Amino acid sequence: MASPYLGFPYFALVALFYRQTNGFVSKQTDLYHVWKTLPVLLLSILCYLIGSGAGLTGRLRTYTAIALFFGALGDYSIGEYGLLIGASSFLIGHIFYLLTFADRVTRIYYPIAIVLGTVDLAIAYLTLTPIAIEYPLKCTILMVYTTVLTVCVVLSASLFIYGGVNERPKQFNNLIRLLGFVLFYGSDSMLALHLLAFSMPWAEVLILFTYFGAQYLVLWATCITSRQSIIH
Repeated sequence: MASPYLGFPYFALVALFYRQTNGFVSKQTDLYHVWKTLPVLLLSILCYLIGSGAGLTGRLRTYTAIALFFGALGDYSIGEYGLLIGASSFLIGHIFYLLTFADRVTRIYYPIAIVLGTVDLAIAYLTLTPIAIEYPLKCTILMVYTTVLTVCVVLSASLFIYGGVNERPKQFNNLIRLLGFVLFYGSDSMLALHLLAFSMPWAEVLILFTYFGAQYLVLWATCITSRQSIIH
């Protein structure tokens, strides 16, 4: 765990959100989008204010707090203002996540890039082709966001498999980061398919549990990385 001061309040709010909305079921309460936003928003605030206690310092703390803030903004706006605004917020958040680790990548693991690129094309065919002519801007933002998220997965996998600057292969922090971005990828893929292609059973539970888990795992990985950089 990154720190009990970060983890306990975060997962307590996730549990409260689950309880207040009867299992993340949309429209059960007028405050649904507020409850959905609170866990990641609180994590962003705590990360910036007391993140040093979990080992987060300097630009890693700032970039992570900003990434979490835009994640929270996306949580709220995707329900209130739609997929375009929500995806734009998540896009900015993931760019800041990239800034926390991309500069340490020295070698790319191309097999996963090929696999994910193929999956991206398949999902885009199912979700974006039917609306591309009517909503070109929305499709463009979604494609850019998907590309950035795919880059996050590929680079985190590359760091884990090959190691990076001053890092050996298969380090725990890079594994945790990879798992986090894999959960992000799975969550967002399910969300796109559910909203734009076909209804999925247990969609809210699957999408949100993987999403909340992803946010925390990426934070945890960054905390470990930051502590290691201080030691070295």
